Order: sequence, then structure tokens, then C-alpha cells
Amino acid sequence: MEWGTIADWVMAVLTGAGFYAAVWQLRSNLKDSQLARAQARKDDEANREAMARAVGIKSTWQPASDGRPPNADGKVPVEVEIVNSGPYPIHNVVLNLESDYPNQPIEIVYGTILPGEQTKDTYQVPRREVVFGELTGGATLKFSDTFGNHWSSSNSWQGLERMTEPPRIC
Repeated sequence: MEWGTIADWVMAVLTGAGFYAAVWQLRSNLKDSQLARAQARKDDEANREAMARAVGIKSTWQPASDGRPPNADGKVPVEVEIVNSGPYPIHNVVLNLESDYPNQPIEIVYGTILPGEQTKDTYQVPRREVVFGELTGGATLKFSDTFGNHWSSSNSWQGLERMTEPPRIC
């Protein structure tokens, strides 16, 4: 039996070392690409939330000086301003205004609001009284973004929250 020359042995060792280095490099690249994809997903999620935060809502209740409705109809006017400063349209847009009927908030369906679009409307809402702390609150905007995420944005202490279901529009 012939064991080969030293040159054959050197070539075999170098071939094995090259094979091992190639496998090691492939595994290292796989880990790097998995980490890069995970970081991209995390950055993308943060970017989507930033786009949702670009949707603004402002409400101003206009009661009489004693906090009660200004007219005898029992309704307080509220001026609502909605702006989409994001780069994408928002869909399924529904505005909820707090009324004296907790199980039946006032719901106004806007549908779609395009990028850069700003709406300003006044609504009459059944309220017996609007206290000082509610003068700029009491409105919640629910919408879906272009990526299929569902959001609830409130101008009260709740702020922006992710929802599991899309807003109910009918």
C-alpha cells in the first residue's frame, strides 16, 4: 500500500482546511443576514409607528361658560381637525366622540384620508356638561395604515395604540 508523497498530504490537508473555511464562512454569513433581517424588521416596525404618529387629531369642545350645552337642544359643538402628515394614505378612518351615552359614542366615518390632507369639521354631540379637563379631549381616531396595521389615536391620555382588529365602518 502506498501512502502518497508529502505533496499529496499537504494538498489533502489544504483542501480539507479550505472546505472547513468555506463552511465556516457560509455559516457566519447566514448568521449575519439573519441578524440584519431582524434589525430591518425592527426598524420597519418603528418606521410604521412613526408614520401612524404622523396622523394628528385635535378636538375643541365649545360649551357655554358654565360647561353646559350653549343651546336648549342638549348638544355641545365640538370642532375636530384631522391631518395626515404621513407619506401614505390611511384607510377605514372612523372618528369616535364621547357622548352622554357611553355605549353609543358618536361615530363619524371618513373612509380614506390622503397624505397631506387636512379636514376640519364641527359636530353636535349630546352632552350634559363638558368639564375643563375635557375641553381638548374626548375624541378618538381609529384607522388602518397602508401596511395593514390598525391604530387608535386619542387626544386624551391614551395616545397612540395598536389595535388587533380594523375599525368598524358600518
